[in-house]
Amino acid sequence: MNKNAEMNQPITLNYKARWRNAIRNSSYRFQFVAAILVLIVIAIFIDNFFYYIELREGYEISDILLNNITPRNLSVPIFVMIYTVIITSIIHLSFYPVTLLKCMQAYALLTIMRILTLTFIPLEPSPIMIPLEDPFIGYFFYGSKIITKDLFFSGHISTLLLLVLFNPLRPLKYLFLVISILTAIFILFQHVHYTIDILAAPFFAYLSYKSANSIPLKINT
Repeated sequence: MNKNAEMNQPITLNYKARWRNAIRNSSYRFQFVAAILVLIVIAIFIDNFFYYIELREGYEISDILLNNITPRNLSVPIFVMIYTVIITSIIHLSFYPVTLLKCMQAYALLTIMRILTLTFIPLEPSPIMIPLEDPFIGYFFYGSKIITKDLFFSGHISTLLLLVLFNPLRPLKYLFLVISILTAIFILFQHVHYTIDILAAPFFAYLSYKSANSIPLKINT
């Protein structure tokens, strides 16, 4: 069974049978463990990486859109929307083991792409930016530091769009897309990202989505 076939099955289908079928497959087991290990390595590495980019000097962009927006603090609604999508997606994708694996692989690829772009495109934040503080992810991954230079491209928006692409349920897919657009608008109002950071996010989300789906995986029905 491939991802598309799995996503076309109703959620009422016995998800335990799906997981048994997936786990019995050696290719699935290998890729699932590999994806988890890669994500763990990224999680360990990312704190020092963000510390590095915060210390270096970058370039400030003259953003016409941001120059005409008065910044306002919208951290609370931003994170309410982000965590709503993430938690709902984790619960929903747990019914689809193949789709869940592909989403994990895509997220790992997306994060690696973002590390590369942040490395080679050093930017300074808008001088009137209001920092986006996340008490959860900030504590576990940023070491309780406020990160302001993780700019190109937007990790929040690209992750939300990745979850839109992988969501098997069409109503949720549309809802998550609306939430992603609202989150992008709110982030711009807070001057957390430049416009180009937001506009580039869909491209990298789609690229990681297509790349993950190109990794061969066959699950027998």
